[in-house]
Amino acid sequence: MLLTFQDRLRVPWRGGAKQITLDNVAPIALLISLQLLAAINFYCSLFVFILIPLLLLYLKRLLGKILPKSKFFNLWLISSGGYLLVLFELVVPLLEILPQENVAFILLLSLSFICLFKTNRRAVLGHIAGHGNGAAMNVDGCKNGNDSQTAVLISDRDDSDDGGSVSDGGSRLACQQCRKYVPPRAYHCKVCSCCVQRQDHHNVWLNCCVGKANHRLYLLGCIFTLLALLLFANLALTAVCHPTPIFNVYGVIVMMPDDCTDMFFQYDIALCFTGSIYALLMTVFIAISILKQLCFISCGITYTEWRRGDHVNRRNCLWNWKTFCLGQ
Repeated sequence: MLLTFQDRLRVPWRGGAKQITLDNVAPIALLISLQLLAAINFYCSLFVFILIPLLLLYLKRLLGKILPKSKFFNLWLISSGGYLLVLFELVVPLLEILPQENVAFILLLSLSFICLFKTNRRAVLGHIAGHGNGAAMNVDGCKNGNDSQTAVLISDRDDSDDGGSVSDGGSRLACQQCRKYVPPRAYHCKVCSCCVQRQDHHNVWLNCCVGKANHRLYLLGCIFTLLALLLFANLALTAVCHPTPIFNVYGVIVMMPDDCTDMFFQYDIALCFTGSIYALLMTVFIAISILKQLCFISCGITYTEWRRGDHVNRRNCLWNWKTFCLGQ
């Protein structure tokens, strides 16, 4: 019955009706419902913000087993940005916010969206097509694999990403899933069904792999997202709570919330408050992700290499950052 309902759930579109799957509708409905529930009172808010991380962790494990290519988390991320933008423009008291602050938030959110969108689009550039003698020449061969990120070393690795043939004495890898030769530091992703150059991890929020082709854009997108969320939380909280000045930066007074005791007596004020708490909750996880990235880049390894135990010495921190920034 559920599959029949999902098959018949379609919307009119040019060229024919488009099917809407449950994982496309669920994130928007869940996010809005939970945010509206959290604004009722303090106990509902406490329940929702404890539930959200646990729910997302459970869904990540569940969908990773039954539907690895699900767009659930990707749509949750987009819905979160859209919800906070609508909340900021329509509900947060704009009389309490300077025009330049509003422009700054929209600019940071736009830069974040552009970087993450390009991260998703450039992910395919890091996928390795078949090359080398005796190797499969198409990526379809990857789809027969059922193990995650498995590669076997044929000869010793080096620090470069350009592998010569075995007969030339260069470092080459043979992927057991693709049945082809791949460059060093390339790993097979069972979700993307292909090998990825210098794969860092498969990101469920962007529904793509982060690797050599899009790693810098991903880090920039995370930084812009972090700044946008912090700015939103600060502006929203100082608009609905009693603000207090902290310090002055080039003539701009930085405010912080001082008293947020009576937030749930008015529903629209409560929506702003719970939206700010949700933004801060996302900020914590994004900050942890950025710190991990900074540590791995400084050490000259990727998350996949760290998880597999391939701790190869990549010279010093400055050289590692230079290599990362230049995309070498």
